[in-house]
Amino acid sequence: MNIDKKQVGTIFIAAIFIVSGISFAISWNPPSENGKESANVLKQPIANEQRTLFMNSDITILTLFYLEDDGDSQKIKKEVEKLNNEIGEKMLLEEIDIRTYQSFSAEYNVKSVPVVLIRGKENINVPIRLEGSQDYSTIKEKICSTYDEKPKICV
Repeated sequence: MNIDKKQVGTIFIAAIFIVSGISFAISWNPPSENGKESANVLKQPIANEQRTLFMNSDITILTLFYLEDDGDSQKIKKEVEKLNNEIGEKMLLEEIDIRTYQSFSAEYNVKSVPVVLIRGKENINVPIRLEGSQDYSTIKEKICSTYDEKPKICV
């Protein structure tokens, strides 16, 4: 059986998608037993390839950079988690502790917390950036602006 260059390229691309899918599956945090944590909350950054796949499916990704022992971080974390529960499957929440993921935080120039990045289809490469303490309605408004088909909470 002879395999030409085009077939080798196709196999290579398929392998990349399989590996990135497996790495995403490994990084996914299932809901906790007590039902407190949603299945669409990640405690670590997702791969850029996966981020692009989510964006193509009209899912908004909200990335929260925080510190566990910071009061403003904890306040905004509660607001973001409340919105995540209300929006549901149309939102993916990344909760990034900047002490644990310093290089990822540096990539997005996070020098203080809390920082919220909101990415939808239209702004995947240049996310909406909210720095400092934000209230529920401001975060909700920014998230809702990223959807073509608005979730019920945004109507």
